[in-house]
Amino acid sequence: MSLITLPPLICAVLAAVLFKLWRAVVRVQYNSLRHLPGPESPSVLFGFAWQFWSADPTELHEEWVRLYGRTMSYRILSDICLFTMDTKALAHILTHDATYQKPYAVRTFIAEMLGTAPVELFSIRFIGEQHRRQRRVVNPAFGPLQIREFTGLFVKKACQLRDVLSLEVAMHGSVAKVDLYNWLHRMSLDVISEAAFGYDIGTLNVEARSNELCDAFRLVAQSVTRMSLWPMLRFFFPILRIFPEEQSRRFAKARRVMGEFASIRIDEKKQEMEDNKSGKHVRRRRGDFLTLLVEANMGASLPEGQRLSDETIIDECRTILVAGHDTTAITLSWFFYNIALYPEMQEKLRSELLSLPTDDPTTEELSSLHYLDCVLREVVRLYPVLPSSLRVATEDTVLPLGESVQINGQAQDRILVGKGTPIVIPILAINRDKALWGEDAFEFKPERWDDLPEAVSSIPGIWANNLTFMGGQHACLGYKFSLNEAKVAVFTLLRAFEFELGLPAEDVGRTPTMLMRPMRLSDPDSGPQLPVLVRPYRRE
Repeated sequence: MSLITLPPLICAVLAAVLFKLWRAVVRVQYNSLRHLPGPESPSVLFGFAWQFWSADPTELHEEWVRLYGRTMSYRILSDICLFTMDTKALAHILTHDATYQKPYAVRTFIAEMLGTAPVELFSIRFIGEQHRRQRRVVNPAFGPLQIREFTGLFVKKACQLRDVLSLEVAMHGSVAKVDLYNWLHRMSLDVISEAAFGYDIGTLNVEARSNELCDAFRLVAQSVTRMSLWPMLRFFFPILRIFPEEQSRRFAKARRVMGEFASIRIDEKKQEMEDNKSGKHVRRRRGDFLTLLVEANMGASLPEGQRLSDETIIDECRTILVAGHDTTAITLSWFFYNIALYPEMQEKLRSELLSLPTDDPTTEELSSLHYLDCVLREVVRLYPVLPSSLRVATEDTVLPLGESVQINGQAQDRILVGKGTPIVIPILAINRDKALWGEDAFEFKPERWDDLPEAVSSIPGIWANNLTFMGGQHACLGYKFSLNEAKVAVFTLLRAFEFELGLPAEDVGRTPTMLMRPMRLSDPDSGPQLPVLVRPYRRE
């Protein structure tokens, strides 16, 4: 069969593949990074693509650092990627967001999940301007005053979860075995829904039936439990996404449900504002994110050209809903995993929490709990939700290094980075780098935060000397919201219960997906889970 008789779609795919192969040869031959040290590719066609797609590459990176040094290159498909553990280089990358953007494949994948407007995906200049414009409007929703006001919501939902677990214990006698990840996921979903929209979807109500909105959130957050070849090809070759498949159909349904819900809430907020202007008395809800977004976007002081469209606000709502609940649930799951693993640590922490004579702590009271803060910092350090991130150079540039690298036998303190070069941001590897944290970097030691090595001050993260929440203009906006929610949940639950792992510690692993959720290694098909034994705590 000749190419002329093939369907146009298949011809387009074949042409894209052949172009990738041709570009691979050209890029490898003329790429300035080819002289950097690094491992040989295991596949002529894919390079290390499958190794990186099917599992977290952190351990592989750490082994390569031992063999080739802290700055190296390797190939994924047609691209020679730059990898560096150099904190000066990483700081430069994270603070020059116009030069180092998220790759096209990542942006289109996020758009498929959340419905980001397509025009934003094709113009680097537009992306930078749009991002800064959105942050100016969104920033007030994550200010200190708003976080303080949401503490009451955090307490309410944590108390609801406490009551649910108490019911589980009562039903099973003195101890109950529960999937704590599932319940923490529900709690954080309830929190972000009410915080974002002022709407309680009631996932902590054990008698309530599932609703379409709740199912949509879970569909996006937990749609992929295994990494396989076809999703990898669709990720690296966006043209293949024109072929419908199950995951993309689920994404489309979830986008539609969340979009319709957000659109209704936006119209309600606008109507409230119009009624207030006309002198009508309207009962206002707590200052949820959507109210703050709409108010800021309609403010008289905001120039017309900087206002966000309704579709962009809907996209922001989708992002907040998806990212704002699963990330907190994952962090809390690893928190309880560690205190269940170390009973002495659990008891020490509980004693500190019980020193506050209240069930309704303020933000200031939570901040005074030193050991709670240390344990949380250690969880965030060793269990980042994303183990790594990617950037791509949007122009030919020079990357400064804090540690020189050998290129053709000569020490260089800067390297040429060509336009289109992918760059790996090794979040977990930096968070447990022995060169920065010391020989005990892999150990879970909350006490380390009382005497940190000076070297960790060079890590360009926004919080606690780590990269979990990233840094620069693209740092996580809602990290204070998430941390405060986590502290309230631990405060409420640990004062009421004792926690013990409900399975052998060696059976707990991390899902082979982009997000590092806990899973049962002996039962990976069941998806994310954390079985624990829960007992009521009784003061002596």
